[in-house]
Amino acid sequence: MSLSRRADPIRLIATRLGQGELQKITNDPSINEAIRVSIHYHDGRSPNSVATLERGHGDHCQLHLAYDKAPRMASLKLNIPLVRYQDLLIALRRARFDSLDDEDDLPYLGVDLWLIERVAGSFYHDIVVCPTNAKGHHREIVLTLRQYLPESVRAGA
Repeated sequence: MSLSRRADPIRLIATRLGQGELQKITNDPSINEAIRVSIHYHDGRSPNSVATLERGHGDHCQLHLAYDKAPRMASLKLNIPLVRYQDLLIALRRARFDSLDDEDDLPYLGVDLWLIERVAGSFYHDIVVCPTNAKGHHREIVLTLRQYLPESVRAGA
């Protein structure tokens, strides 16, 4: 179980947007596992965002998007095909997400930061990456999210 201290300020985005703690999502018997991407834009060019992909029973997968827009939050829910969710998980495993730590020498200021979390039952893991500077497996994670879950990392809303 990982709980990155670097992630604390980014984790507050989800709290502020009323998205709750990811670790508690699988307490709901209708949710088997979930992946969350919280994004902090350092220069305010886009609203900070939280994307939570929940995998339920059968072929039910839903993506919850929340954006920190003044004067209030904007949100959206999308159904995601099960095959895309499965491909995302395979790619995350191939990039060794579950065993990665935060990037080394991660800057705190002047860069966008992504907090990526995954929970399944009692398993929980998170990492923080800077998408513009990511190398090695961290870069693979960034590319995987851009390919299989582009809605979660797209600036705007």
